[in-house]
Amino acid sequence: MKETEKEETEENSPIIRILNEIKNKGNFSGIFFVTRNGEIINENSEKSINSKEFVSMCASVLEGATGLSKAIGNQKVNKIIAELNEETIIIIEINKNSFLICILNKQSNTNIIVDKLEKYIQKIITLSN
Repeated sequence: MKETEKEETEENSPIIRILNEIKNKGNFSGIFFVTRNGEIINENSEKSINSKEFVSMCASVLEGATGLSKAIGNQKVNKIIAELNEETIIIIEINKNSFLICILNKQSNTNIIVDKLEKYIQKIITLSN
């Protein structure tokens, strides 16, 4: 490798740039890119949470929903939305090995954001495969 060539760092990888753009445009309080076994690939959160516990629980929710989808006709899980008092959590499967967790604050318009997420998810899926 030539000295003038830069190795791709985590900060400038295409997936990380997309995740940061999603978070900023969606006005999220957090976004996590995670493996199916709960390992954090990338985290960008304004909240003070136990990330390891949080993503582990989300991985369990995704696994439960996947089992549920198989029980009612082998359907694919598109997204899981949990509406809490102050925030909404969206879990989206990227591929068989990874998923995305978005934490939206109360002021966010969830429906508009979910619709706009689809184009970003497709970009991430393309880059992840």
